[in-house]
Amino acid sequence: MATTSTRRTAATPASGRVSRPLPSAGRTSGDELVGAASETLAQLRGSWGLLGPAVRTELVIAGLGTADAAAKLLGVSKSQPSRWRTGEERPSSEMQRLLLDLDHVIGRAHLLFTPEVALDWLTGSNSYLDGARPIDVLKQRGSTEVIEALDAAMQGAYS
Repeated sequence: MATTSTRRTAATPASGRVSRPLPSAGRTSGDELVGAASETLAQLRGSWGLLGPAVRTELVIAGLGTADAAAKLLGVSKSQPSRWRTGEERPSSEMQRLLLDLDHVIGRAHLLFTPEVALDWLTGSNSYLDGARPIDVLKQRGSTEVIEALDAAMQGAYS
């Protein structure tokens, strides 16, 4: 009976590019596995953050449900997030910061809320933020105060 060998490869999710084949765990030293994993992680990192802009954009779109919702929150044209996601264009350094912060805030918001409620929370007036919308605070001052507002909501201080 003939057996076939399937070689595993690591791919960059945003681009679909395949890196070198991953070594088989049964015939490989730990150092070789770590080397292959490090190479794959380096591909995912891109030029900023843990994940490149295409992957980070994909996470934001998934967290908000649609590219249109992401575009609206980010204040860009409807097609812009899709172009970042495919790698057709790269976001500016300021927009990369906002994508990173927004991904973090969405992840934290999903600990408390359904995706629909999280989107409403981001775009609604928030008493912890003195009536400001969390998305506006995020854009103007970064994620710290927005995360504090989420922490307060988690503790039940504000609703």
